[in-house]
This record gives sequence, C-alpha cells and structure tokens, in this order.
Amino acid sequence: MTELVAKLRWFPGDPLVEIREDDLKKLRDRYGVSLSLEQVSVPSGMTEEEMAREETMGSTIEEITQTVITVSSDDEGAFRETLRELFHTYRSPRPVYGTWGSSERGKNIADDLMDENDGWF
Repeated sequence: MTELVAKLRWFPGDPLVEIREDDLKKLRDRYGVSLSLEQVSVPSGMTEEEMAREETMGSTIEEITQTVITVSSDDEGAFRETLRELFHTYRSPRPVYGTWGSSERGKNIADDLMDENDGWF
C-alpha cells in the first residue's frame, strides 16, 4: 500500500487545547504511525513572489503562525484512528488550508473524518 500522509495545520486559537509533543508520542506508540510536530512562522526575508496567493484572515498563509502535525503510515486503519484522536482532542483544522501539503488519499481520508467528527469541513 502507498504511504498515506496528512499535514494538519492549526492556526492560533484553532486547537481546543495546547498541542504537546508528549501527547503525540503516546499516539505514535499506540498506533505505530510516523508523527511529527512543527511550529511554522513567517520566514524573514520572504518576498511577495515567494508567498502563496491565497489569503486567510487578510494575510497570506506564510504570514500566519501555524502548528503543523504530519501523520504518515502505510496502515490505513492506524492512520484513520490517529486522525480521529487528533480531531477529537484538538478539533479539526480549518478547511481549505487545514490539510495543505497532504497526499491526495491522506487529504481525502482527513476530509471524511473531519466531516464525521465535527463537521468543520
């Protein structure tokens, strides 16, 4: 099976609780998925030509701090359960930009689970 990848992006104020590495480690251990946490902020010196043209809340996406969790696995069941727990704990990321950078199949699974979990999608 092809590896499934979901990049889940939460913007300030979106998650219900603080996203912590310790909590993600428990999910990694429970489901055997690859899980990483990254804090993204606007790169200094980025030119307008390098920025995405889409805007959110009046700013380009690169200008907004994001917490990004990347989930990857070749086990679809483990992948789905991990996403379910993430959405239950933190709430689903905002649509449109929430899964930017995911594989097509990973995004489709995340979209289905977001709709099933809390209807943000």
